[in-house]
Amino acid sequence: MRGGMEENISLGKILSDLRSNMGLSQKDIAEQIHVRTAVISEIENDQLLHAPFVFVKGYIRSYANIVGLSADEYQPYLEILAEQYLVKETKKPKPIYSKTNRSKKPFFFGLFALICALGGGLYYVNSQNKSNFIEVSHYISPQPSDRVNS
Repeated sequence: MRGGMEENISLGKILSDLRSNMGLSQKDIAEQIHVRTAVISEIENDQLLHAPFVFVKGYIRSYANIVGLSADEYQPYLEILAEQYLVKETKKPKPIYSKTNRSKKPFFFGLFALICALGGGLYYVNSQNKSNFIEVSHYISPQPSDRVNS
């Protein structure tokens, strides 16, 4: 192990020191991992990232591979980080009422009922007014009297 896993040395500090010894900047590491520089900074400062743990674990694994830190050396830190994420997730307050829990069925049922009532009303009015119509079977146009037959 590189210096061993001492209780007072954090994973972020180890990764940062190894990166500096290789002459790489945070930007260099970020470009190789395809993340923002702020993510590398948060890893080096041992801050909990605002990303799912599976992504953070992948970022740390990629970072460690670049700087030459073996999996045996960073794995204990990942286990501690996993516990911190678990605690962080259980402390999140769950909303009592959220928009996603509401069902849209009552709205569509009401809309369907309104359309059916409107259609029924129009049918009734139309059937009552049909008796007032006069059916014309043919139409004869008036012929002008000055028409000349050829």
